[in-house]
Amino acid sequence: MIKIKFFSLIRMHLGINEIEIKTKSVSIYELLMKAEKQINKKFIDQLINNNKQILPGTMILINGRNIFHLDKLNSIVRDCDEISIFPPGGGG
Repeated sequence: MIKIKFFSLIRMHLGINEIEIKTKSVSIYELLMKAEKQINKKFIDQLINNNKQILPGTMILINGRNIFHLDKLNSIVRDCDEISIFPPGGGG
């Protein structure tokens, strides 16, 4: 199982703290698509633009390592990994 933890505004939007997904090794992008389908609520557009670029301020961690230091959205996640998702901050 891969655990995905949601933080900040995305946690409020989804109304959940975390989910677990049973899957084989997949890219973080594929995992996000599976999560969106499992939750049955759209959230990827809050993290990634139409060109599959991570929105400024978004932070996605795999076992505490920022995907910017790995292979970005192509980073591979495996069984027992923990994903933490922090959306861009809001404010004004």
